[in-house]
Amino acid sequence: MDRNSAEELMAIYGRVGVALNDACNLVHNLPETERAEHMRGLGEVMGDLWFKLQLPVVREHRDLDPDGDRFQKREE
Repeated sequence: MDRNSAEELMAIYGRVGVALNDACNLVHNLPETERAEHMRGLGEVMGDLWFKLQLPVVREHRDLDPDGDRFQKREE
């Protein structure tokens, strides 16, 4: 994937992540009977966002990792 497309996609995915985090914050205030189902669904979507959408981009353009090198093993 070319660099410009990768940057644009990661910016879009970042906005999606912010929206999902906003939803999580709201869901935490729901009654327990409603909260579990929403949290499960949000967790699945967040997992898909990372594993199916962001990670393929980051594999090719490691510097676009939204977590920086916090979770990347670096050789010294």
